[in-house]
Amino acid sequence: MPDEEILRIANEIAVPYGLVAEILTGIYSVGVQGDEGTYTPVINLIGKFPGHNALEKISNEITNRMLVNRVTFQIAKKIIDGK
Repeated sequence: MPDEEILRIANEIAVPYGLVAEILTGIYSVGVQGDEGTYTPVINLIGKFPGHNALEKISNEITNRMLVNRVTFQIAKKIIDGK
């Protein structure tokens, strides 16, 4: 799946919680999905802390819907014009 599609889906999941998703350029996560080893981009969520339960739900949905091994949450980044 192209990075643009991953980012679109991640934002569909994150935006209702007041978060913005980005792909951390040049950073990849090694993992296993099924019987295969994977090397996938890392999704970073930015915004006001929505609570542990919400982060767990968002992270699970992102990793279950597409080929992503790791979702991070950044607690301090100024969002300007939605970027």
